[in-house]
Amino acid sequence: MTHNKYFFSGRMEAVRQTPGGGNVAQEFVPTSVEGGPHESDVLPTAPTADPYGARSFNMNPMLLEAIRMSDLFWDLAKFAKFSEVIDQIYFNVVYATPWVPGTHQAQRNTGMQSAVRGVSNAGTPGTAYTMLLKLFLMQLTRTQIKSMLGHSDSPFIRAIGFLYLRIGMSDGFKEIWTWFEPYINDREEFCIDGTPATKTTIGEYVQRLLTDQDYFGDRLPRLPVLVQRQIGAKLNAPPGGATDESGAPADRKRGRDDERRDPERDRPGHDRDTVEGVRSLRAESLRRKRQEIDFLESKVSSLRQQIAEKEAGR
Repeated sequence: MTHNKYFFSGRMEAVRQTPGGGNVAQEFVPTSVEGGPHESDVLPTAPTADPYGARSFNMNPMLLEAIRMSDLFWDLAKFAKFSEVIDQIYFNVVYATPWVPGTHQAQRNTGMQSAVRGVSNAGTPGTAYTMLLKLFLMQLTRTQIKSMLGHSDSPFIRAIGFLYLRIGMSDGFKEIWTWFEPYINDREEFCIDGTPATKTTIGEYVQRLLTDQDYFGDRLPRLPVLVQRQIGAKLNAPPGGATDESGAPADRKRGRDDERRDPERDRPGHDRDTVEGVRSLRAESLRRKRQEIDFLESKVSSLRQQIAEKEAGR
């Protein structure tokens, strides 16, 4: 079914009246019924709302509006079961970016008729994020999220599961390490935007979500400072190393106790591990940004070559 999605044709009014596009929470079964889904197992999501009072789940407002205006989002309403949505992800999602690659512009378009003509700097919302909003509205259970994180059929099912947690958690992200830690060293490979330039592993992808706020033209919700420090310490802890309640390696805590007993200890170097950990995180973030820059430069070069070939053929 095709919907007219331009501003003055009724879609905007429909979005205001039905922001969920007909997508609603999944049907739950009594706790006495095995297999679920059980409402008591639902993972709470962020209670944030848009200016009109509709749930926004911590999503970028511009992206959220573009998804609600899309045909795909309204068509997804016919899939009411979790298994049906997972099948749609398996068959249709080939990248895990917020926007369709190449459609999102950083600069804002101007002009009186730009909105009417459908010309926008927002771009086309990505299929993965459209599925993500559908899942937020379905209210996934912890059991369902776990099944996504370990799914064997498609890495994009797993990626959307991680995005569900990284964007929508409601507890101040206090449990995010517990969810992500089992997959830190996962070696399954995939291409985030569907091209070889962004080829990575699930483990590297998980670490990126934990340490980098920038995500392919979007900004992930900021993690609290304490949570960031704990995650940084755990990522840089030696294999098998224990951590204290703050997330710091236990041997570093013992070192602080020794320092109190021995005032003559060489003080300038006692936080060397922390400094090295921060440097390592920054270096990893820079490496990822350089990969994105290289990817964008290759696209620009390819477009220039195509333009030159067309001009030469005239």
